Amino acid sequence: MITIKVKDLWKSYGKKDILKGISFEVNEGEIFSLLGPNGAGKTTTVKVLSCMISPSKGEVEVLGYKIPKECSNVRKIVGIVPQEFQGFSDLTVRDNIAYFSKLYGGNENQIDEIIEKLDLKNYEKVRYKNLSGGYKRRVAIAIALVGNPKIIYLDEPTVGLDPKSRRNIWEIMKDLKNKNLTVLLTTHYLDEAQKLSDKIAIVYDGKILRLTTPDGLMKEFEKSSLEEAYLALLETLGEQ
Repeated sequence: MITIKVKDLWKSYGKKDILKGISFEVNEGEIFSLLGPNGAGKTTTVKVLSCMISPSKGEVEVLGYKIPKECSNVRKIVGIVPQEFQGFSDLTVRDNIAYFSKLYGGNENQIDEIIEKLDLKNYEKVRYKNLSGGYKRRVAIAIALVGNPKIIYLDEPTVGLDPKSRRNIWEIMKDLKNKNLTVLLTTHYLDEAQKLSDKIAIVYDGKILRLTTPDGLMKEFEKSSLEEAYLALLETLGEQ
């Protein structure tokens, strides 16, 4: 089942084109990664898909709902973890999750389950401002889950985390996939994309250069890692 369908998507600000006719599809239960340098258009794509901004041209559907016409329905079925998420500093972990559960119309009985699932039980009474970066990111994911989304968008979810925290977040993402949630991921970490992704889209200057799998890109450039294959692709463009 196709959960996300993007066809010839453009996004422009004045005379500047940020997205230049990108197209891709994401299937139910996949981890789909958008890869590319800063300014390539990854976050802009996520913002369109989450109804934060409207497309300039093109067709965008999320579980059959058209963007921007049916954004009220889209917002009910997606969870979003933005890169710069900030919880309420002086509220505890539990109070943060409970607040957003009420805001999103979630089931209060799920709060304990989500806290347990994300290994936050020992931190539920800790104020958000006193958490480490890794646990703040867990709280962000917990908040994205309280509305029972069918799709979750993770924008650079492990940036700045230590290796152990990164791997803990990876396990959470794998668990989401195992529960048949669709995950759209943006990341700068090529090892992360290689380990987690079912499909990848290489975005560069607002266009998709490759729509493939990690293994597919590695085979194309005869490399043993996604990072090496990605760099080889950029070299064809004269990039470092």
